[in-house]
Amino acid sequence: MLFAGKDSPDCSDFIKSFLSSNRKVSCACEAESDVSGAKKTVAERKAFMQSYEEEKNIEAQSGSCTFEWNRTSSLSTRSLVLQTENTLGDIDEAVLYFDEEWYAVHSDKMDVHEVSRSADEMITSYQTLALELLERFEKKNDGQIKNLVFFLKSIPSISAAQKMPALRNGSKSIASPLISSASNAFISFAENIAALYSEQSFVNIILVKTDFYDDSWTKDLELSNWLCSYLDSLNEAPSKKSNAKKNVQWIKPGAKAGGSKFHIFHF
Repeated sequence: MLFAGKDSPDCSDFIKSFLSSNRKVSCACEAESDVSGAKKTVAERKAFMQSYEEEKNIEAQSGSCTFEWNRTSSLSTRSLVLQTENTLGDIDEAVLYFDEEWYAVHSDKMDVHEVSRSADEMITSYQTLALELLERFEKKNDGQIKNLVFFLKSIPSISAAQKMPALRNGSKSIASPLISSASNAFISFAENIAALYSEQSFVNIILVKTDFYDDSWTKDLELSNWLCSYLDSLNEAPSKKSNAKKNVQWIKPGAKAGGSKFHIFHF
């Protein structure tokens, strides 16, 4: 499984659940700038890459591995996918996690310069990675249905808090206009990708969204435990391919894969 959207080590609860469910997992972390890279000789760069690959192979023995991801670079996005495959094997599942609260803590500015950065990190990055994964899934179509999960963990927006002043009681973060607009872009992209690929036999697109009014699903560990159980049930179902209509519906954590009752969001 590839997990991206909430950088390591902040995604540690998800990693714990994935490992406990007998999954190998690759997670993305923020890329560190290497100002000395341009000064290295070809031999030095080759030695560095050999050392890096050995380090990752050792790390992968625990079942998980972390790879740097420069969200603004399509080359880095492709590298994240390829490094995951080279170290852990083919990707069968991927989770793109948009945690509004995490962004609210890490992206508290709102100015002209922040507009471009937030668009790159909270909109373009998810779209680029999703398309890269779908391309790999189709290219390596081996008859096994892959799962691509778009997972949105929501908090109140400023407009929602204005309509309901009780939301400003300090118990929840409030999403800035930049986070709210990026979240809506995530929703629109996910829904349309789900519709576009609903008839494709090689992939299930799964849409999950928490409700910020519901305090029973606020912790990552609870969310990840449920997600593992949901995916396991989906993988074990007689018909592993989701029905086209359900494919474009958002489900709430707690839903049962293939069950008769689904919690649906309407936008």
